[in-house]
Amino acid sequence: MSTLSELIPSGGTQNNIEFVAQGTLANGQTVALRSDGKVEAVGESAIAENMGAIAEYATGTVGYLSVAFNVADGKYVFAYIDFAASGKLYAVVGTPSGTDITFGTPLEISGAGSYGYLQAVYDASAQKVVLGSNYSTGYFQIVVLTISGTNLTKGTAATPYSSPSSYVCGVYHEAEQKCVFINMFSSLNNTMVHVATVSGTSVTINSSTAVPSETTIHYLSATYVNTTTPRVLFIGKSTSNSNYTRGFTFTVSGTTPTFNSNSANLDTNTNAGSSCVYNSQAERGIGFFVVGNTVYGISIEMNGSGDLVSLGTKKTISSGSPNYNLTNNSSVYDPLGYLTYVTYYSGGITNRLQLQKISYSSNTLTIEGESAISTSGTEVGIGYDSTNKQIGVSFKNGNDGDDGYGRVYTIAGTSTNVSSYIGITNAAISSGATGEVAVKGGLSTGGNLLPYAPTAGSPVTYESGFAVTKSVSYDTNANKAVIANRRGSDNYGIVYVGTVSGTSISFGSVAVFNAGTTEYISSAFDSNANKVVIAYTDSSNSGYGTAIVGTVSGTSITFGTEAVFEAAAVNGKSIVFDSTSNKVVIFYEDDANNDYGTAVVGTVSGTSISFGTPVVFDSVNMQITDSGEGAAYDSANNRAVIFYRNSNYEGYAAVGTVSGTSISFGTPVKFSSGAAEIDYISAAFDSAANKIVTSYTVNTDSGYSKAIVGTVSGTSISFGSEATFESADSGYTSATFNSTINKVVISYSDFANSNYGTLVISTISGTSISFTTPAVFTSTTAARYISTAFDPDTGSVISGFSDQNNSYYAKSVVTSFSNALTIGSNYFVQDDGTLATTSSSNKAGKAISTTALNLVDPT
Repeated sequence: MSTLSELIPSGGTQNNIEFVAQGTLANGQTVALRSDGKVEAVGESAIAENMGAIAEYATGTVGYLSVAFNVADGKYVFAYIDFAASGKLYAVVGTPSGTDITFGTPLEISGAGSYGYLQAVYDASAQKVVLGSNYSTGYFQIVVLTISGTNLTKGTAATPYSSPSSYVCGVYHEAEQKCVFINMFSSLNNTMVHVATVSGTSVTINSSTAVPSETTIHYLSATYVNTTTPRVLFIGKSTSNSNYTRGFTFTVSGTTPTFNSNSANLDTNTNAGSSCVYNSQAERGIGFFVVGNTVYGISIEMNGSGDLVSLGTKKTISSGSPNYNLTNNSSVYDPLGYLTYVTYYSGGITNRLQLQKISYSSNTLTIEGESAISTSGTEVGIGYDSTNKQIGVSFKNGNDGDDGYGRVYTIAGTSTNVSSYIGITNAAISSGATGEVAVKGGLSTGGNLLPYAPTAGSPVTYESGFAVTKSVSYDTNANKAVIANRRGSDNYGIVYVGTVSGTSISFGSVAVFNAGTTEYISSAFDSNANKVVIAYTDSSNSGYGTAIVGTVSGTSITFGTEAVFEAAAVNGKSIVFDSTSNKVVIFYEDDANNDYGTAVVGTVSGTSISFGTPVVFDSVNMQITDSGEGAAYDSANNRAVIFYRNSNYEGYAAVGTVSGTSISFGTPVKFSSGAAEIDYISAAFDSAANKIVTSYTVNTDSGYSKAIVGTVSGTSISFGSEATFESADSGYTSATFNSTINKVVISYSDFANSNYGTLVISTISGTSISFTTPAVFTSTTAARYISTAFDPDTGSVISGFSDQNNSYYAKSVVTSFSNALTIGSNYFVQDDGTLATTSSSNKAGKAISTTALNLVDPT
């Protein structure tokens, strides 16, 4: 099929077409047309890291290896010296297919006696690979290589001087559309920069300029620096400076290089090999060099004038054994993953040829992992494939007589089907079912076209003094927020009633619910009795487990008489309302009974509360974490579920069934991974997906915050795979279900970002969970002790917290959520299937209302 009209069924129109769905499709989902005529969601899929199969390209001892990827042809050029053919220079086409590579017939570039270093460069303007090398007479030459299928042809070589040459490196200068090569002329006792122009299959060397204040520079390596003022950075062993590793920069204008006077030593030791790349995301050069038996890496900062202004911390990449053959062809940079990849020979380990991936942050290089290229061999060269996000690897295979071999390393990442985008669903479609899609040229009016985005109001102080925010609930009868705290000045239990207006909140006067030391506070709204129930530990009364009923009127709250549910010391607790039995369930640590996990059912009558008999749900030393939000009520299965950790800090869940004033439990189920130590547990029931989302922080994983989806069945619960929503030190997670957008919103304190209050919106698919990009909701305050509740009247989330930057004053902020289109704006389909105003090659259309998109006609 070639046009949409061929797909239109009888009775269809060119604006709305019925398709069979591959996978369940949500309303407002962008879809891609499959080869079988079905539609699937536009999205990204994971690509696993992989070192593909090896393939031979030369049957004989090879050396001086260089690789370049021709983007226009989608193929690699592998260049090499074949010592089995008397030192002839060859090049061969490598064709990637999936994770593997195949080779054509090698082309002889130069005759016997070709010597030494070479560099293959892709000229994006000419769409050719250009090879700089030393040919049979030892002279430096530049030649253009043209790919035709799996074969190569060469143009006429150009040479600047009839003088022996040695070290060679080169780059493509994007701004000037020139190839720039640098080589060392030993007989001339200098190092030269050559600017060359490619035209068809010919190359012209426009200029050759000696590097000032230097003689011979060995182990040359260069990289293009694509800043506002583009330049070339190159490094090497400076014989004029005690053989130290030195860095240089120059600009190119037309065909003329201009050198920056500020060259600098990268290391004050004798260099035995160099390689460098430019990290465009960090705007730093990354240099590698060999000193003795050690490979080092270092970051290089340049200012706008090209001065080498500072160096990062020198990082040991490999040491303790012979390490060498680090060449100008040993490193590449992946601009999508922000990682540098470097290869070298390490004689002291089994996997002798190694590829390492290295990240940069704050002037520091970090090794993120490594892959073995070959268990035997001493040389390797690599080239970056920007189309397939792969690296072509050329190596001398010591397991096969040092013959030339290649393979493809696939960088871990994502792929997308966005190029097959065809339209947007007007309603949800089940997998295998037929449903309507508004195709290009039509009108999408199904709504839910954009992901929900949060908008936070300004934090409001309601207690001007130290106060630990312990629990936020929402009274749907009075339409008010109720925030319970422990006041720092006297440790009394206090409550404030808040009124939401837009993204603002105002409060009435403080009310005391316990005039004594109050700890481990948790609250819930009983929608049957229209009362707020607060459970707490009354430390002024021997730490007894106590509860009290509050009645909201306007911006005030009054309380009944407190009631003891456990006449012994209790610690952490969490309370939920069971809407089926119209009871509250209080889960707690029974400190007087070995800290066993215990639960009790409470019945509200007027302003009083009474309790059934406490029941142990787990006879182990356990903890309900300090947030007091570890319980959720599953209204689909009529079950109260508690999430907690044992004495080893491992996460468990127990499912409770209320019957009258009693509760019974199934066997506790572990939800955390392995021996992970977790903290800050919070749970919320997603009534749209009929799942429970549990959020928590993993202390043994750098404090990362994660979440997992739980499915209740009978008196048990099962879990999907945990997913990380904050890859940094964080805590005080608080999960609440927003029924307006049908998503669980998880709020937390981002310790790694000034302790700012931050949130993510989660999406459940089966037993999996994904998240939006974290969004800060307290950008001027450090939020600790976070608790949240959903306001169904405004569709917003109310957060209570203590401001660490302001003496822990108690504050609150309201966050609203919207996915409205901006009328008149153009929207584009992104790689992950979402719509955004960020331009891409797949324009969806223009918004004609806040919910309707006029889709682009493909003609």
